[in-house]
Amino acid sequence: MTLTAHIGAFASAAVASKSNSKTRRLKSGVRFDPSCAGARRGRTIAPAASTAPPSTSSYTDKTVVVTRESGKNGALMNLLKAKGVTCVELPLVEAVEGEDVASLPSVLTREKWDWVCITSPEAAKVFLEGYEKAGKPKGLKLAVVGAATGKVLAKAEPVEFALENQFIPSKATAAVLVQELPCDQGSLVLYPASKKAATTLQDGLEERGATVVRLNTYSTEAVTKLDASDVQRAVCADVVTFGSPSAVRAWVDLCGDVLYERISSSDDALQPAYVCIGETSAEACANCELPDVFYPENPGMEGWAETVFAALDMSSSDRWDGYEDAGFTA
Repeated sequence: MTLTAHIGAFASAAVASKSNSKTRRLKSGVRFDPSCAGARRGRTIAPAASTAPPSTSSYTDKTVVVTRESGKNGALMNLLKAKGVTCVELPLVEAVEGEDVASLPSVLTREKWDWVCITSPEAAKVFLEGYEKAGKPKGLKLAVVGAATGKVLAKAEPVEFALENQFIPSKATAAVLVQELPCDQGSLVLYPASKKAATTLQDGLEERGATVVRLNTYSTEAVTKLDASDVQRAVCADVVTFGSPSAVRAWVDLCGDVLYERISSSDDALQPAYVCIGETSAEACANCELPDVFYPENPGMEGWAETVFAALDMSSSDRWDGYEDAGFTA
C-alpha cells in the first residue's frame, strides 16, 4: 500500500478523534483552503508576526531534510545548521528548459515593456541568460517576488538591476504583486515563468487591464530515482522541507512506500513534520494528505527557517500518529 492510500484509509477517523488537537488537519477528500482554518491539514506559523521571540534553542539532536534542486539548499541549511540541526540534502526536483526559453531574447527586444515580472530565483537565472543573449537591452523595469529573486538579479547586474531599482511587493506572493504593481489600462507586461506556475499573476494583471505575455521558460520536474540509503535516512528525519509542489509529489512517489513500512512497523514511529516555503506547497501536501504541515505566513528564507524550528519544537504528543486515533492495525 502506498503512503497516500495508507493515510487516506483512516484520515477522517483521525480527524474525528482529535478534533480538539492544536494541530489542524484536513478531512480526507477535502481540498486545502487557506481561508478556512477548519478545513486545513496542518497549521500556519507566522514567526515575523508572532509576539514570541525567535527560537533560541539548540537542535543538535534533530535532523531536517532539504529537497530543493542540487545547489539551491545552502541558504536554508546555513540557517538551520547555525542552531545545530543536522541537514540531509535530498534533491527531489530539477529545473529543465521550457518550450519558450529560446524566444525570450527576441521577445525582450521586440516591445517596450512596462514591466518584466520575475517571481522566483530560477526564473531570474533563466531570464538573465536570455537578457545576455538579447544584448542586455537598457531600460527594463523589473518587478520581483521575494528577496532571494531580487538578489539573484542584482548580483548579476548590480547597476541595471540594483535592488533599489526593482519593484518589490510588501509580501512575497504573486497575489500581492498583482494588487500593488503600478500599472495602467494597456500596460504591457512580460512574464517569463515556470511552466507549472499558477496563472494568478497574469490573470490578476489582465483583470486590471494590462496586457500580459507569458513565456514558459523553464519547468521544475520531479527526479525519477533516489539512492535507497538516502531515502532510508530521509524518512527517519524530524522534518522534511518542501519548496515546490513538485517536490511534495516526488516525496510521496519516491519515499512513500519506505516511509509507510517504517511507520507501520513500530508503534512509536511517526512521519516527519512537513514544512513548506509557502501556501502553494502546503496545498500540495494537503492534497496528498500529509499530516503536520507547517508554512510561514510571510514567505522568505528566514521565515521558512523559523517555521522549521517551530515544527521541531512541537511535542510528540501533539503529532498525528494515525494508528491509535483511527483504530488502525498493521
